[in-house]
Amino acid sequence: MEEQIGPASRIYFSQRLRLHYVDWGNDGASPMLMIHGGRDHCRNWDWTAQALRDEYHIIAPDLRGHGDSDWMLGSTYQMNDYVYDIAQLIHQKDLAPLTIVAHSMGGAVALRYTGLYPENVKKLVVIEGLGPSP
Repeated sequence: MEEQIGPASRIYFSQRLRLHYVDWGNDGASPMLMIHGGRDHCRNWDWTAQALRDEYHIIAPDLRGHGDSDWMLGSTYQMNDYVYDIAQLIHQKDLAPLTIVAHSMGGAVALRYTGLYPENVKKLVVIEGLGPSP
């Protein structure tokens, strides 16, 4: 069996922040975005991405203030900012329509994104979500 290498580390920009994501390759496959929960990072999805990488083009971002993404200085983190960042990643990388798998706070981000842009989401899986957005 051929050994597979890990993901490529990439960046994109949203609201002047340098945001990090990992790309597991398989560009011709259907895109899947994996969004981590609060106080977590994109590499938490490694075991899942490894299992699904032959079937999907997997992208896993570090939300702002998490992992290798920039932190905001002199401000607070708002749900709408996370949603905007995810919308920018999907738009800039031309990922729609896609499958989104998200955990905890990432689930809240994914639910709100899907509510705003339902045409961009084929499938949505939310694990231990925070409930409906206010």
